[in-house]
Amino acid sequence: MMFLSSRSARGVVTALATACLLAHAPARAAEPQACPASADGASFVCNVVNVEDLVSLPSTHWLVGSSLHGAGSKTPPLYLFDSKTRKAQEVSAGDVKIARDAKTYADCPGDPDLAKFSSHGLDYVSRGKRGTLYVVNHGGRESIEAFEVDVSSPKPTFTWKGCVVAPDGFWPDAVAALPGGGMVVTSLWDPKDSDRLSKLVSGKPVGALAEWYPKTGWKIIGPAGMSGPNGVVATPDGNSVFVALWSAGKVMRLDRKTGKATTVDVDFRPDNLRWEAGNKSILLGGQTSTVKEAIEDCFAKPLVNCNIPFKIVRLDPRTLQTQPLVDGRIYGNMGAGTGALTVGKDLWVTTFRGDRLAIFEGRAQR
Repeated sequence: MMFLSSRSARGVVTALATACLLAHAPARAAEPQACPASADGASFVCNVVNVEDLVSLPSTHWLVGSSLHGAGSKTPPLYLFDSKTRKAQEVSAGDVKIARDAKTYADCPGDPDLAKFSSHGLDYVSRGKRGTLYVVNHGGRESIEAFEVDVSSPKPTFTWKGCVVAPDGFWPDAVAALPGGGMVVTSLWDPKDSDRLSKLVSGKPVGALAEWYPKTGWKIIGPAGMSGPNGVVATPDGNSVFVALWSAGKVMRLDRKTGKATTVDVDFRPDNLRWEAGNKSILLGGQTSTVKEAIEDCFAKPLVNCNIPFKIVRLDPRTLQTQPLVDGRIYGNMGAGTGALTVGKDLWVTTFRGDRLAIFEGRAQR
């Protein structure tokens, strides 16, 4: 989850918007904070920048994390995590091969500028020793970039295959793969809407949901009135999608066949969604703050770590009821948590503004 793209300044006139825009002006780098091995019941993977989302590469011990630009931050395109050693390494521009799939991504305007790359939401589709990694990107263009990941070697390799430019009026946040080579993508807001920030703060309708297929392109889906669509996952058959409505404080289940939407309130700002092993339950994370607090006290300031409490819950996809897993607080210096990923018996927790990941041992579904 994030609040402003680097090119979203035009047309914002409120004082709150002005504060947010300062986050993308040249900023004095904030002082780094101590990153201990553990604190407050959490262990940490240190020296990473704004790992907002995280996916696993099945049948391996590797994880891939995004790296979202923030105030004064410079980030690599992606991170690769070894879950055995709990160490991270950057996936730099030089580590990515280019081999465009012009048939699938016929409308992609060209290769990505990996020097500007700002990765956000992720999803991964495994196909044995190779799979497709979908990456929401804000660097150079608003798009979803597709990478082939080869896990046949001791260390995964990345090949860029193409892109899908976001629809007009979209600021993409999260992506979920659909059967048949499609994807569903959330948009937190319309970057050309000068009232977008005030709508988020008040929980009014803002943002959108769309699906894409290679042959048919983009199609807007979902009910009217959604406020701040954020994280998204799809069932393996693609019949249902689950969407975190961040500013509304709700989670929505959408039947793609009938269009029926069911929502449930949660007591925090729901951010990222991720299936647990076996696709029987969903991990949901987010911030226990107001929209205004998350923006003014966190994103609009050049902070290394944000003083915004977060929580993680387990969501039952049938009843939409939740079970608490990680209490709503700050752990060590880590705040602004966005979501969680099951890694063995542990939960790895991400953040939109931080220099670390948190690991909560023994809290995954067994």
